[in-house]
Amino acid sequence: MPPESEAAKRDAENSLTEAHARTPGVEAEVIESRRVKEQLKAHNKANAYSDFIEDIVLGRLSGDA
Repeated sequence: MPPESEAAKRDAENSLTEAHARTPGVEAEVIESRRVKEQLKAHNKANAYSDFIEDIVLGRLSGDA
């Protein structure tokens, strides 16, 4: 195998090794991002429900119901 091919192969293997080393960190970030997204979704749903209840209560207090 020519020296250039050996060097390219070695560089590719090093790059792959580095990518594998970073994978756990990237996976952890993706998991955290999904967790935060789900928490935000739940928070928004709770806020919407709270706003709905508040509208009902304020409507009753103002005599609309």
